[in-house]
Amino acid sequence: MSFLNNNKLIWSTALVILAMGVIFFSSKKMHRPSDPSLAIMLDWHDYAMKAERECEGYRMPIVARIYAYSGIAAWEAARPLLEKNLSQNLPTHFSGLKLPTPPPAESLHLPTVLNACYSTIFQKFFLVAPRPLETERMNLGVKWAKKLSGETGSEVFNTSRDFGEKIALAVYDWSSTDTIGHMAYLHIYDDKFQPPQNNAAWQPSDDFPMPPLLPRWNETRCFAINPNDFIATPPPPFSVEPQSPYYSQALEIYTMNAPLSADNQWIAEFWSDDFSGLTLTSAGRWISITNQVIQQSQPSPAKALETYLRVGITLSDATVACWNSKYKYNTMRPETFIRRIIQRDWRPIVHTPSHPSYPSAHAMVAAAIAQVLTQLYGDHYEITDRTHQNRTEFKGDPRHYHSFREMALESASSRIALGVHYRMDCDEGTRLGFAIGEKIASEAVKDVE
Repeated sequence: MSFLNNNKLIWSTALVILAMGVIFFSSKKMHRPSDPSLAIMLDWHDYAMKAERECEGYRMPIVARIYAYSGIAAWEAARPLLEKNLSQNLPTHFSGLKLPTPPPAESLHLPTVLNACYSTIFQKFFLVAPRPLETERMNLGVKWAKKLSGETGSEVFNTSRDFGEKIALAVYDWSSTDTIGHMAYLHIYDDKFQPPQNNAAWQPSDDFPMPPLLPRWNETRCFAINPNDFIATPPPPFSVEPQSPYYSQALEIYTMNAPLSADNQWIAEFWSDDFSGLTLTSAGRWISITNQVIQQSQPSPAKALETYLRVGITLSDATVACWNSKYKYNTMRPETFIRRIIQRDWRPIVHTPSHPSYPSAHAMVAAAIAQVLTQLYGDHYEITDRTHQNRTEFKGDPRHYHSFREMALESASSRIALGVHYRMDCDEGTRLGFAIGEKIASEAVKDVE
């Protein structure tokens, strides 16, 4: 039996592991960069990944949005110091974002600016952090502040700290004008939203009968795309006939899981994510991978900031576009189809998420981020993903990849083995994700109101 079907084992093991402090992300295992700006970026993203895992209500769309705004905040905070090194096709202005006038560049210290910015923006976005987690945030900020205060004079230090904080607050204030996304973690399930009532439409799973997850997420702010330009092609007509695409793809899942091969189960669980309190969201998973890229490549601070900016915006925009199509088509999940047509007591490895099946968000986000990282770091980037290397609940052994595209395709296919998506969900999510990633990787981020 998969670890993910044994909830008591999951939670008891997770609590023990969390208490012992033995869950580490890959950036804590590899050689830390000597550049303090890079080390600060890694430390604060490690903190954010821990916060998204432990804070109630922080599901994938919400977390993706946070990484977009934190990327923008760090980018804007660093801009006065990095103007000569910035890419020409990155934003010079976000409409509606009112920023303080920066002090002269010579009065700013980049690591201090970044430390203050990240500390402030993550404090605002994780307002419901448990007290130990909030204490950890404060301690991380103080640790870096003490270290950095000795590297520059008190006037530069204070000016840099104040500027970083002001930028973070300005970006957070701007984020609050996006009313659908703002504080959405407080109401992630919408019991007032009624999905279509017909035999072909998505309905909540019998085993996880939660209302729809964030059905209005397509109304949240996008940064680089119009989600209506990236709508999934219509799925095939619903049919229970054995010759139909629905039946054949449901049968593929059923057959693959009877039982899963050891390798398929490893891949399925390796990419599953999205278990609150236990794992990262699928958005955070790509931040973990991004951290590993930054640590492995140790780029300039300007390129690292561009990486987090583009990755964060891509995570958020791809998720909005995905939700736009999900609730447009309201496609039935494989679990419902299989239990209704093939075998009544069938179960997927994990609980089926409480939102429509088509297209796959895992596939769409993975492909979009892979395209962005490929543009920044190359087509044949060798990487070993160590996100789960210290887990004991399932096989978390690191997996090696020869490109970001290879990672994205495996992430997409894992959803079929997991039993929560048809192949058509993953194929269409991958197609759209690559298209979104291509746009964000190669074009300027548009002005947004």
